[in-house]
Amino acid sequence: MTKRDCSIICNLLSGLSRVKVMTGVILAVITLTACSQGNSMDMETSEVSKESNDNESLKKSENNKVEISMEDAISVGREEAVKYYNDLQLTEIHSYDNDYRLDNSAGDDGKRQWWYVNFANENKNYVSILISDGEIDVVEHFDNNANTGLLDLSEINLTAEEAVKKAQEMGLAGGNPDNGRDWISGYNFKMSYGSLAESPDDIRIFLEVIGISPNGNFAHVDFDAATGECVLAEEKVEYSNGDVEWVKFN
Repeated sequence: MTKRDCSIICNLLSGLSRVKVMTGVILAVITLTACSQGNSMDMETSEVSKESNDNESLKKSENNKVEISMEDAISVGREEAVKYYNDLQLTEIHSYDNDYRLDNSAGDDGKRQWWYVNFANENKNYVSILISDGEIDVVEHFDNNANTGLLDLSEINLTAEEAVKKAQEMGLAGGNPDNGRDWISGYNFKMSYGSLAESPDDIRIFLEVIGISPNGNFAHVDFDAATGECVLAEEKVEYSNGDVEWVKFN
């Protein structure tokens, strides 16, 4: 019985005689109590159902982890981004180390479970998209937001899979999630415009592979995404006195 039904019963009882009213009040209290118990049971059942669904969803996600390539993430993200603004181009993409199951082999084929893909246009409209398991997870869009430069995808001739193979040949390994010092699990990727410190005016599309150096340090290898040339390989060296230095390796 609904709360509306309970209200109707109470209104009908109010027109009866005093004796009938007393009887009616008792009946109304019983009815309202039943309604309250029914609603409470419905809420409890709903909460149990929701918790069950949440647990089932988490279990399903853990058992069906989906990893996609950088190129597929760009495509999935673009389909969503164009719903907000016109003339959008990729401005930056990077993988996100948030896997349900951490694994040091994650990314060794250029694929990851989580990706951030950002698009922009000449009007500084901006769309940032988080992709998980090959599907849109979160979308944020801004009418006016700075970006690192609009990428021409036709200039990119290097895939994330090709880049990580090159980095592996240079000794870069995937981060071990069981080793807290490694910072990351597997390999991560980032692509955007950038330049080297020694030549700041030489702006290129950098495809960066992030992992662990042969010396066991957090490291990255940067490639020119147009030519496939390795332009930088460096590792983060931490000293006992707290100093930190980025040192080239290989």
